[in-house]
Amino acid sequence: MAAIDTPATPLEQFIIATLYDGSTATAAIEELRQAGLGDKVDSWLGSGENQPLTADEVGKALGDTVGRVAALLGTSTDDVAERVTQTLPATLEALSTHGEIPQQ
Repeated sequence: MAAIDTPATPLEQFIIATLYDGSTATAAIEELRQAGLGDKVDSWLGSGENQPLTADEVGKALGDTVGRVAALLGTSTDDVAERVTQTLPATLEALSTHGEIPQQ
C-alpha cells in the first residue's frame, strides 16, 4: 500500500466525498467497473503497479458526477476530471486491504 505524502486538499476531499455520494467506496468502484475500467481498478486495489487513469475515462465513467462537482466548485469539468485522475487511484489503493475495500 502506498503512503500518501501530503494531506488531500479541500478540492480533493470534496471530489472524493462527492464521487461516493456519501456512501462507501464500493459504489464508485462499481461505476468504474461498469464503465469498463475493471482492470485499472484491480490494479489500484492490488499490490502491483497502478495503471493510469485518463481524464477522458473519468468523464465517460463518472460524467454526471464530475459535472456536478465542477458546477458546485465553479470550475471546468476538465479540471475536475484531471484532479480525479491524480487522486482516485492512490486513494483507492490506500483504502484497500488485500485487494478489497473494507465495508463501512
